[in-house]
Amino acid sequence: MKKYFLIVVITFIFFSCRKDVKLKLPEYKQKVVVEGSIETGGAAFVFLSYSVPYFGTFDFTQPEKAFIKGALVTVSDGTMIDTLKEFDPTQGYFYYGSKIIGQQGKTYHLSVTVDGKNYTASSTIHTPAPLDSLYFKGEEDSLGFMWQRFSEPAGSGDCYRWFAKRLYKDNFYAAPFSSAFDDKFIDGKSFDFAYDRGPQPDKIQEYRDDPEQGYFKRGDTVIVKLCKIGKAEYTFWNTYYLNKASNSNPFSAPSNVKGTFDQERDVFGAFVAYAPSFDTIIIPKK
Repeated sequence: MKKYFLIVVITFIFFSCRKDVKLKLPEYKQKVVVEGSIETGGAAFVFLSYSVPYFGTFDFTQPEKAFIKGALVTVSDGTMIDTLKEFDPTQGYFYYGSKIIGQQGKTYHLSVTVDGKNYTASSTIHTPAPLDSLYFKGEEDSLGFMWQRFSEPAGSGDCYRWFAKRLYKDNFYAAPFSSAFDDKFIDGKSFDFAYDRGPQPDKIQEYRDDPEQGYFKRGDTVIVKLCKIGKAEYTFWNTYYLNKASNSNPFSAPSNVKGTFDQERDVFGAFVAYAPSFDTIIIPKK
């Protein structure tokens, strides 16, 4: 009798706790997506596209359908204006500058005009902070991660982003996941930290299929690029990574990506000025 009573109670509790929840999703609003950058010694680069709905019929095998063609993109240093050109006007998406070259200490202003609407953002190239040294630490046979020692300059508020490139193997400096960090807990301290190898932006699928994914390897020559960035720029990358890490996880805390544009309701992304310092290591084969 007690056993029967217990089953009835459990059944009652289980069904009484069920409740159908109907969520009314907000109406989707398309945004302009901007990833722009300029660094010391280099011209400005801007990637433009339209956002696509998470619940929709967009064909992700044809991303070019979201590319933005014919936009007016300019960068100014307060004196000169550089009108960026489309790398391939039939494709759109990628715009590059040629007149303005990034200089330490200068602030740059990006203006993007799409469909009659203008979006603006500014960013400053700060004083770079060099690494003390690089070293390789093996993890599996000939594979391992890149380690570095860094004496972080005293004075709170500094922010950074980490990139690396293997000579003769990589075309671009690649940033691994969660590549941005600030000096909240490391201000004025010397410490060691490591990063894995990030994917090349033009070889994402090859990276996913690579059995050596994320690793550096003995015999590699690796150039590490540590960039100092502004606080708002760090906030963009940090919230971007937090949002990406929580993707599809119902138990994670929600995280809104905080962009750097003045018209944030209609545009998503950031314009980031990078102040890089470089260091190179030739990893011994044995």
